[in-house]
Amino acid sequence: MTTEPSKKNTILVVDDEPGNIDLASALLKDKYKVKAATNGKLALKIAQADPNIDLILLDIMMPEMDGYEVCKEIKANEATKNIPVIFLTAKAEIADITSGFTLGAVDYITKPLQPEILKARVKTHVTLHESQIALENQVETLIENAKLREDIEKLTHHDLKGPLGVILFELPKIADKNVARSIEESTNNVLSMINNTLDIFKIENDTYPLSPDMVDLNKLVDKAIKAISSLAEKKNIRFNVESKQPSTYMDAEELLCLSIFNNLVKNAVEASPDNEEINITISESNDEIEFKLHNTGAIPADLRETLFEKYSTSNHIRGSGLGAYSAKLMTEAQKGRISFNIIDEIYTEFTVIMPAY
Repeated sequence: MTTEPSKKNTILVVDDEPGNIDLASALLKDKYKVKAATNGKLALKIAQADPNIDLILLDIMMPEMDGYEVCKEIKANEATKNIPVIFLTAKAEIADITSGFTLGAVDYITKPLQPEILKARVKTHVTLHESQIALENQVETLIENAKLREDIEKLTHHDLKGPLGVILFELPKIADKNVARSIEESTNNVLSMINNTLDIFKIENDTYPLSPDMVDLNKLVDKAIKAISSLAEKKNIRFNVESKQPSTYMDAEELLCLSIFNNLVKNAVEASPDNEEINITISESNDEIEFKLHNTGAIPADLRETLFEKYSTSNHIRGSGLGAYSAKLMTEAQKGRISFNIIDEIYTEFTVIMPAY
């Protein structure tokens, strides 16, 4: 089986002395495809016509159009501005070298050309140029993938919400109310997951259009408890909710907050042993609203340090690893704070602090 030879990188040598071109070509032709120009105008014409040039070796002292002028034109042209330029110069004055770098050159080599130095500098900058192109291609791919992901998620939202809405609409027709309630709970959980995915993506990319308003935490907690009531009843788990006020208002966004507290309450029920109590307290102090949730069942030690990281619990029986991460993301997006504490290696206590309205 024969393998196709790898494509050679292209080097453009620009010098008004044919002897210098011949020497550079002889030193580089084994590993590179070498093109030549004996003046600045011809060099610009070649560079603009050939998109495969990987490096330009450019003499400074040339009649009519010197190397500085050529370099300036190269860097000003959209088609050639990213081609690395190495100056070939008989000068070694600091001012001349500085002028070259200011115009965009990446390096300089003094004449007469030293074979090993020329080969080493050319290899280094060709490799760097290839790496830059590869990196730019990766960035473009990431941008395209992000756009594709957002488009797919928008489409998914649209296509899935319709059928789920029909299910919720038809639920009152089911005679068995326990079955109807179970279906409603599951359907609302799926709707919540659909809504969360796009919200998380937008918050991660700092594009979420936050619109805070007056939100009653007491009502949200009540909704969160009702949403998980079927599982709580099966496990005989009781909720104790303490609040000094019948309504406690946050400066927040209702749907994001509902996701946060649904998540915390659901996780607490799943983590609690049967026949236990979950205690929730709601309070207000110093322009802040505090929510505390206390349940039996300590978070495993190996998950604690990374609990709020993305997919940190993906291999754990409890879920996908996005719950605590999304709760933290949504809380902080609303200028809030979330934390947890392990008590006596038996209990877990989550605390969410949000700005008061």
